[in-house]
Amino acid sequence: MSRLTTFFLGVVVGGASLFIAENYYIVRSNQSFHLVPKVAAKLEFPYHDIRNYSIEDWKNNVSLGAAIVKAKKPDLMVESLTSVQHNFESILESLGGDR
Repeated sequence: MSRLTTFFLGVVVGGASLFIAENYYIVRSNQSFHLVPKVAAKLEFPYHDIRNYSIEDWKNNVSLGAAIVKAKKPDLMVESLTSVQHNFESILESLGGDR
């Protein structure tokens, strides 16, 4: 590949990456990855692994929660909180506590 071709390929890949980072969240759930459109376009870290998100994590990422609800995928939020509840219950059981 010539240097000019490599340069233009880098420009195209960089532009596409910037567009995705500005307009979408890449969300990792228990089953797969989801591309969730942001409510307002802004440049912030686009990747979020919500498999073990707690209520505090959702409070700190209000824009992510709003985008998930607007994309009609609220089951992703419920799924992450159910996973946290299951982990908490298994910790209680291992300590000998009853529910």
